[in-house]
Amino acid sequence: MNRYAIVNAKLILSERIIPKGTVVVKGKKIVAIKKNGRIPRGAGKINARGNFVSPGFIDLHIHGDVKQVSRQQIKGGTCAFLATLHPAGPKALLKNITQARTQSSKVCGAKVLGLRLEGPFLNRVFSGALSKKALRQPNISEAKRIVKQAGGVLRIVVLAPELKGAIKLIRLLKRRKIIASLGHTAATYAQAKTGIEAGLKHVTHMFNRIREFSHRDPGALTAALTDGRLSCEVIADGIHVKPAALRLLAACKGLDRIMLVTDSTAAQKFPPKKRCADVFRLIDGTLYGTALTLNKALKNMVKFLRLSLPEAVKLVTLNPAKLLKIDRRKGSLAVGKDADIVIFDKNFDVKLTMVEGNVRYNRLYR
Repeated sequence: MNRYAIVNAKLILSERIIPKGTVVVKGKKIVAIKKNGRIPRGAGKINARGNFVSPGFIDLHIHGDVKQVSRQQIKGGTCAFLATLHPAGPKALLKNITQARTQSSKVCGAKVLGLRLEGPFLNRVFSGALSKKALRQPNISEAKRIVKQAGGVLRIVVLAPELKGAIKLIRLLKRRKIIASLGHTAATYAQAKTGIEAGLKHVTHMFNRIREFSHRDPGALTAALTDGRLSCEVIADGIHVKPAALRLLAACKGLDRIMLVTDSTAAQKFPPKKRCADVFRLIDGTLYGTALTLNKALKNMVKFLRLSLPEAVKLVTLNPAKLLKIDRRKGSLAVGKDADIVIFDKNFDVKLTMVEGNVRYNRLYR
């Protein structure tokens, strides 16, 4: 059984930083957190060299080949993620779900926590880079087939609540304990509120592909900002959402209801796209996800909002863990929790990533 003592570390806890701390890992779990002291007999030593040690990052929204995502994102401190599927025709979507489930058990980097569907029950007017042909009205029979095909690993479904049949779909997802997320939507304020009453819990890539604010037509965006029942994920790259809008989001929602996501499409080969800084664009210039890793998003959020590290780190750890209701085992450095651990330096460059007690990425001594 693996046993490590991570020493000489700046430990980022939920409310504070221990300047010189030690984390002891046995097997898959954290078994001790303390100030630097004696290393348990028989434990291997990992010298953090004065770098920061935080809980492993969790990405709720990322696209592409599951095994490739797992290998790529571990380098940015992501220990766990939801494999996100684009909309497709009914038969193709079921096939894609099966393929993603199969791949999820074969990853060797970041762990797959389940599946997320971005569509197909989205508003074509707000489709963005998604294929309009693959979008359709909610169908309860199809939704039940999707849920059955997912076999209990479906965690989030993104939908537009204004579509005919959407409220029935939201209620179905709520009964199955699947998170219904507002996204790619032209919903009015009233339609969004109706969806929230039915069970909407989350907002997909906040500010992007959502009916915008007007003082005479508040829109779904206003419902997202003002209703405390909704949590909001956001792409903190400075391009999808400008820093001023991020500050507005924090002021309205509070940090406990915000999660950072990458919405990365780096692991997708198609459609053809061009990388511009940390975003991808289609040939026509439409934004098509990012090339972000969560350590970069974290760095940006600290810079844009001047957050402390404990405040910022929970946006990629504890907050997503709470949304998925896995915070009893993931999301913070605490005795008894999974040993998902990231070591990064003052520039947020990741030096080591550990997933459930196993070192999956290591540049600490280079």
